[in-house]
Amino acid sequence: MSNPVPAIARHTLRRDDAFPRRAEALGFGFHSPDGREYWARDACYALTPEVIDALESAASELNAMIAEAVSRVVRRGDYTAFGFTDRLAALVEASYRADEPSLYGRFDFRLAPDGAIKLFEFNAETPAALFEAAVVQLAWFEETPQGPATRPGSDQWSRIDDALVARWPALGLPRLIHFAAEHEREDEVAQVAYLMATARAAGHEAAFLPIEDISWRESAGFVTPAGAPLRACFKLYPWDWLDAEEGGRLLPLGRTRWVEPARRMLHANKAILAELWSMFPNHPLLLPASLDRAAIAGPAVGKPALGLEGHGMRVEGVAEDPSTGIAEGLPLSPTIWQQWSPLPGHATPQGDAFPVMGVWIVGDEPCGLGIREGAELVTTLEDRFVPHVVL
Repeated sequence: MSNPVPAIARHTLRRDDAFPRRAEALGFGFHSPDGREYWARDACYALTPEVIDALESAASELNAMIAEAVSRVVRRGDYTAFGFTDRLAALVEASYRADEPSLYGRFDFRLAPDGAIKLFEFNAETPAALFEAAVVQLAWFEETPQGPATRPGSDQWSRIDDALVARWPALGLPRLIHFAAEHEREDEVAQVAYLMATARAAGHEAAFLPIEDISWRESAGFVTPAGAPLRACFKLYPWDWLDAEEGGRLLPLGRTRWVEPARRMLHANKAILAELWSMFPNHPLLLPASLDRAAIAGPAVGKPALGLEGHGMRVEGVAEDPSTGIAEGLPLSPTIWQQWSPLPGHATPQGDAFPVMGVWIVGDEPCGLGIREGAELVTTLEDRFVPHVVL
């Protein structure tokens, strides 16, 4: 009897130092930040079609569950656990009641060797690594031949590009959309440039605008450096950061349509994990979560409600503490406790690697996978992106 194919396996490949350089033509210039290899040049993950189907189903089900949880939070009108200022809370409620549409988001899942899936969190406002998942790993797949030393698999879960192009018209935005990011962040500028390309493919005009160059005029609201009104703007910059800045007081007065809208702060906030657990206790896709540490039996990870990309997490009840430091400038916010469920390790020549499954959703459509792995149990932006194949 043949051995069953594992749900996910890590394959060591012949090292390809040339691919990252070739990918620079796509705009992937941040493959080696500070001399660190961000793109995995010698590995890929292989998943079965059944596991891809399960990840897709999990994202669809959780997307609906989170929407239900968000509705309950807004009806209750208490945002204490979310760490919102009164101004942010008002922006959230106004955005929710206007039913402002969303573009995209990324679920972070734990995938067990047997295929079991658990939600770690939902990056629903400023999710990172989209460009790598949608463009770079597809280019890697298409130009890397199938073979024992190159790559296994005959497919890849990658419908992100088509989904984004199809989604833009549903947002009801004017023809010209500005796209804002911190101009010194090469990875963010690349992601924004990619999203600009998808908007243009959907029939929009797109213009880049450094986030710090947005200003205010009493007669027009938020404006570009040329003084043109900022009617629609995709921003790769968190709402709570904007609120904390000097111009935050102007946010409720502006006339700009922002993508992602303010209501997505509820989806992205770690407090929604506790809300989900209270509504759907013992759901197979969820880990126990609460504002009360005592409510979580055994080891638990504490996550800042307004935390981003693994920063500020602390773990209690384990011998080897994988806690991370607080990123400079993060607003203080309540801690949400989630049952500690460490990532399964995959053996590499350098030691175990711990992959997290990033499932992308555009609108309400799960449409692709990006995998990041680290040498530690908490995944951060310092870890590697590893391409995947479907067997």
